[in-house]
Amino acid sequence: TERRRLQRQDERYADTTCFACREQGHAAKNCPKALAADGSAGKSKLGRQVVGICYRCGSKKHSLSKCPLPQDPGNSLPFASCFVCSGKGHLASSCPKNQSKGVYPNGGCCKLCGETTHLAKNCTLRKNEPTLTAVFIGTGGGAGADEDDFHTFKRKTAEVSREEKFDDRRKKLAGMKVGALSGVVKSFGQVTHKPKKVISF
Repeated sequence: TERRRLQRQDERYADTTCFACREQGHAAKNCPKALAADGSAGKSKLGRQVVGICYRCGSKKHSLSKCPLPQDPGNSLPFASCFVCSGKGHLASSCPKNQSKGVYPNGGCCKLCGETTHLAKNCTLRKNEPTLTAVFIGTGGGAGADEDDFHTFKRKTAEVSREEKFDDRRKKLAGMKVGALSGVVKSFGQVTHKPKKVISF
């Protein structure tokens, strides 16, 4: 019935945080405040117009990761809309009004370098393995007497790798799949195949 459908929808979105108004219970594409007809409080209309599009070319047929156009260094995301300042051309992670939080909406920073502009799995220190000429300063504050900064860095890198592997394993065991265009994660379980039909004469 309709009542049960609405109840399931509420349960599904109970833990979802809206990027437009920062309230829980709905996604940005369904935000009642962002989709207001008058666009009050000086905010532009967000929601369906900015969710599920390619931020480089504006197409609704693919996402940014699958865009065939080359990146323009001057204006890399012309169709992106910021949920913090409602501006165009950048995302909330690189918004000037959101420099303290960056890509961590609940606070925090990269475990390896301490910056808020990227996640630990995308850290440049992790991607460019340090050579013997690299110098690490001040990362080993809690290290023991026989442990230097290099070992501390390697330990943090290994910790991030373990967390990534654990998340991947957990999603794989749960049968999770990610939608190509929406990025929505859903559990589909095991695909069952019908037994082959055998006909004998």
